[in-house]
Amino acid sequence: MRVIQRAIIRSGIGLVYSQGYNPRPRLSLPLPKSVGVASDDELFCVKIRPQFDDICFTDLIAARLPDGFELTSVQIHDKPVRYRCVEVEYLVKTDAEEEKQNFVSKTEMLNEQVKSGKEILVERTTDKKNDVKTVNVAEFLKFFEIVEDGVMVFCRVLPMGTIRPDEILKLLDMDPGRVSTSVVRKRVHWQVEQ
Repeated sequence: MRVIQRAIIRSGIGLVYSQGYNPRPRLSLPLPKSVGVASDDELFCVKIRPQFDDICFTDLIAARLPDGFELTSVQIHDKPVRYRCVEVEYLVKTDAEEEKQNFVSKTEMLNEQVKSGKEILVERTTDKKNDVKTVNVAEFLKFFEIVEDGVMVFCRVLPMGTIRPDEILKLLDMDPGRVSTSVVRKRVHWQVEQ
């Protein structure tokens, strides 16, 4: 978030700032990711002053981004819009041959459960008191696909929520503590609502 904020400020684009003692650029991240999860696809929304309509934002911002960041597109809206996430694709990575073999049987079983509409239950921690509840995550899953470096997991995001990366690892019989080393958010599909 800070990298994007600094790149936009350095680009010279006329940002709109919040009011108050410590003004900040009006920048938001519509789909925050879980702590430790890497991401190859992020959406940032920023409010700018109207006189900057004709400037090539992509070049201005991209020139200020550090190595490893790529700005793929910029869209300008003349009235407020809302981005609603509808699908997310995760890559669960592994180098271990034993895990890869386990993935094949696990993904076949999970895909069959999703296709047939069977429940897929996980234990979810719900608050700071560590209360646990059982959640049926089947409605959040589309399918699993074996790829060269692990498993792609295609998920739905519904108004009531979605599956969490640590829950995906549990379904694949992996340690949920490996989220930061094993899970990458590869792509996010958005619906724009005006």
